[in-house]
Amino acid sequence: MAQICADALGVNYRRVRVIHGQTDRIDKGMGAFASRVTVMCGEATRLAAVKLRDHALAAAAELMQMKAADLDIVAGEIVRKPGNLGGASMPLAALRGLSAEATFESSHMVYPYGAHIAVVRVDAATGGATIERYVVAYDVGRAVNPMLVEGQIAGGLAQGLGGALYEEFRYDEAGEPLAVTFADYLMPTAREVPVADILITEDAPSPLNPLGLKGAGEGGANPVGAAIAAAIDDAIGVPGAVTELPVTPQRLKALLRRRAR
Repeated sequence: MAQICADALGVNYRRVRVIHGQTDRIDKGMGAFASRVTVMCGEATRLAAVKLRDHALAAAAELMQMKAADLDIVAGEIVRKPGNLGGASMPLAALRGLSAEATFESSHMVYPYGAHIAVVRVDAATGGATIERYVVAYDVGRAVNPMLVEGQIAGGLAQGLGGALYEEFRYDEAGEPLAVTFADYLMPTAREVPVADILITEDAPSPLNPLGLKGAGEGGANPVGAAIAAAIDDAIGVPGAVTELPVTPQRLKALLRRRAR
């Protein structure tokens, strides 16, 4: 949000303070879920920053006895646009009490897309599956902060890997849970999660918002189970063999026994 605001306003993003968790300051909003924060809040932030920029230029034009159209905001300074006579300027911070609000609404989802490729080694003796390489290519429309997007995809991969190979809710015949501690409910650690090759592309900006933003939250997690299952199918030479996740060693050894028959 700070980057989007700063870019539209013409200031360094370090000078933008984002206030979290004060819902009494906002009339309406639905919260952060379903890859909507950057798309919805980001565009609302941009619109508000553009309004604030217009207010600032209008106020500065009156003080500088110029036309607002002849002024610009660069690095936090209100300056004359190139080609206009004179070199007068003033800091944006000198204008006090300016504010702006904006709302962004969209009636349709934005749809990012991508591909996951998994290279998996299967140990026939133990039923273990090891991820030897993992590659993700994902188009987010426009990456406001590529490092954060890459981190979100990497975190999603770790979550998806848990569902693909480790995490399972199990119950006995009486309906009592069998996975009640982390000794029973397995989760991937840094040892099991591979270092993924992640390619973020911006080839198809969304037409549904001016920034061209799409979501990035689900892209790291959703395809992992399918990619790993397909890789295991290929490794054991039985297309469509994996029909249930997680692929635990017990289930993988059962698949290998059926293949041997």
